[in-house]
Amino acid sequence: MSAEYGIPHIASGEILRAEMHAGTELGLRVKDVYDRGDLVSDDLVIELIRARLEQPDTESGFILDGFPRTTVQAESLDATMADIGRSFSVVFALQIPDAVAFERLRRRAELEGRADDTDEAIQRRLENYHRETEPLIEYYRVRGNLVPIHGARSENEVFAEIQSALEQVPAA
Repeated sequence: MSAEYGIPHIASGEILRAEMHAGTELGLRVKDVYDRGDLVSDDLVIELIRARLEQPDTESGFILDGFPRTTVQAESLDATMADIGRSFSVVFALQIPDAVAFERLRRRAELEGRADDTDEAIQRRLENYHRETEPLIEYYRVRGNLVPIHGARSENEVFAEIQSALEQVPAA
C-alpha cells in the first residue's frame, strides 16, 4: 500500500525492533516488554512516533501501523498532528477473529523466526488488544473517520477494500 500511494509506512513495531537490534538502553527495555507480550509504555511509543511524523516525507500522507493502540495514544496522536500542522482523514480497523489472528502470528513466528511470538506472548497480546485497543474503535467511530475492514480475507481482497474506501475520501 505504501508503494502504491507513494507514502511512508510507519510501523511502531518496526521502530521498536530497530531499537532492540541496535542494543540501546531503550531497546533492552523494549525487548523485556516484548518478550512478556506486554505493551510498551504510551510515553515511549508516542515519543518515537512523533519524531517519525515530524519528518518531511509524511507531509503528503502516511500509513500508521500498530499505532495508536490505546486511547491515551490516540489523544496524543491528535495533539501531535495539530502541533505539526497535519491531519488524517481515515482510520482503518482490520477486524479478524482471535483464532485467525493467533494462527497468523504463530505462522509469522515460524517464517520470520520471531522469538517474541511465543504462544503465551500471542495470547497476552490478544488479551491486551481487547482491553486496550478495542476502545479505539469507538473513539474513531464517534469522530466519523473509522472504516472497518474484514481482515480475515486474503491480502488482495483486503487491499481492494481499502483502495475502494480510499476512493471515497475527499482530497485534502
